[in-house]
Amino acid sequence: MEKSTLKRLVQDYLDGKIGEEQMYDDIQAYSLEEVKQCFSDAMEMDYLLSKKYLKVEQEVAYRDFLEQIKLHNANVHEPKIGGIRTLWKYAAIFIGVVGLGLALTFLSKSNSGQENIIIANEEVNLHLGNGKLEVIKEKGSANIMDNDGNVIAVQSGDKIKYKSTVKPESIRINELNVPYGKKFQLELADGTIVYVNSGSVLRYPTSFATSDNRQVSLKGEAFFKVAEDKEHPFIVNSGSVNVRVLGTEFNVSAYDEDLEASTVLVSGSVQLYDSLSVNKEKSNVQLLPGERGTWRKDHQSFRTDMVDTSIYTSWVEGKLIFRDMPFKQIRKQLERRYNVTIVNKDTVLDNNTFSANFEEESIEEILEILDRTYGIEYTVINNKIIIK
Repeated sequence: MEKSTLKRLVQDYLDGKIGEEQMYDDIQAYSLEEVKQCFSDAMEMDYLLSKKYLKVEQEVAYRDFLEQIKLHNANVHEPKIGGIRTLWKYAAIFIGVVGLGLALTFLSKSNSGQENIIIANEEVNLHLGNGKLEVIKEKGSANIMDNDGNVIAVQSGDKIKYKSTVKPESIRINELNVPYGKKFQLELADGTIVYVNSGSVLRYPTSFATSDNRQVSLKGEAFFKVAEDKEHPFIVNSGSVNVRVLGTEFNVSAYDEDLEASTVLVSGSVQLYDSLSVNKEKSNVQLLPGERGTWRKDHQSFRTDMVDTSIYTSWVEGKLIFRDMPFKQIRKQLERRYNVTIVNKDTVLDNNTFSANFEEESIEEILEILDRTYGIEYTVINNKIIIK
């Protein structure tokens, strides 16, 4: 196979477009040396492009990283694919913070003596239209009943599936509250699948049987796979901004504390509109696949741009992918993901932009990465992390 194909595979992996299992299958036609060279080239390019962001001795750190790879491979006697697994992990981490900082995870420096971070295990709550509160135990299963004792939905683990046949008089508005540190999946009565991210609230009817439109309300973030129904448009209300679709896949991020609300379209077509605006031209946007529509709350207007949709939907698969994102936004996403509070007193760090891939790392490991990149000092008080 051509080397250009291998280069493309490596870059797609480092960009978060494909996963490890696919990579393991695709690279079997190549030697370990070819794979190592492609990784080294890709990482060096990211390193050269990212030097302006770093406050470390870049050349020394880069040499240290390459030396770690040499030492690892000198002591490993594994089959070809097994031999690159650690290199694979190293490379993914290396590309993390602007291509270099995370390489320092292989050094021995650490924040010794730090307290363990205590993360509260909050439960997902489901408020039923009859006033009852269901606390969702994600390791169990349960039937969800209406007032008459009829089963309207079935919960299994971190998923709830609603039944399609519900009597009109039994239709109620349910509210799903997903705390920080959790995410949840719903299948609505019309077959629409919704992945609800941490720190989010979704309100929806138990059935759409008597409605011209299928309407739900969102505070926070969710990814929708809308069941097609041309006669009943699906509408997501997120503050003053509404998303109107017929059948499509898209991500909505509309946290109250964020200055912007955005919709990223994966497939199909959606219309964004501000229901409160009197200027309909500025408050109405049609998106095409691959586009992001952003509503700036203070400017009361939309803007659109082309994006890599996988970056904005990676959270559904448990990943966090950042590209040229200010640290102050990254730490807010880390707070939601890990249910911690991060107080940053380093304003320079807050304004720096980063690119990073995270998947299985704990919040402690991510803090260790930041320590080795910047030499930052932080203290831990229960679940509060204070960066000095």
